[in-house]
Amino acid sequence: MMSRQICVVLVVAVFAYPGLGQADQFRPSTYDECITDSMKGVASDIAARAIIDSCRNQFPEQVATAASQTEVAPQQEEVAPGTSRDLTPEELGKLAATAFVSGDSYRMRFRNENEHLTVTEVTIAVWDTSNPDGRREYSRKVRIEPLESGSAKYTVVSEDTGFDWASTFEDESAWKITAAKGMD
Repeated sequence: MMSRQICVVLVVAVFAYPGLGQADQFRPSTYDECITDSMKGVASDIAARAIIDSCRNQFPEQVATAASQTEVAPQQEEVAPGTSRDLTPEELGKLAATAFVSGDSYRMRFRNENEHLTVTEVTIAVWDTSNPDGRREYSRKVRIEPLESGSAKYTVVSEDTGFDWASTFEDESAWKITAAKGMD
């Protein structure tokens, strides 16, 4: 009987104070760290949106600071003209991406799985699923080293795409990587 009461007290304590059983050393300490750690292996836009929302809730003050800054890929360095080339279909296949769509903004997170290639530019196509003819492409300069991740923000011009911004945009939009450049 006594062991049953102890078990009940332990269960109640775990649910009432979940932080007691968790080590803070394994939790992210910044918004960026939260996103980077949580996005590993995520291939679904829905899961990516849930992760971003969770990280925003954990680090709201850092999100406000980050939103006021221009978002560009890390290590944004200009690449010397003429050194970049179009990626082959095989190399392009090793460039993975997730997107967070908010209004006319696409925040892309890229993972360069090419072992000897630095990605210098990524082009995405965006379209309304009800109007595939409205597909438009947008390019951004980036610098994503081999086997590293980077991000970029694309602003979609609504007049170019024919999107109905009053509708549920995220559910009716589609995107994909159409081209990229890099250097060996």
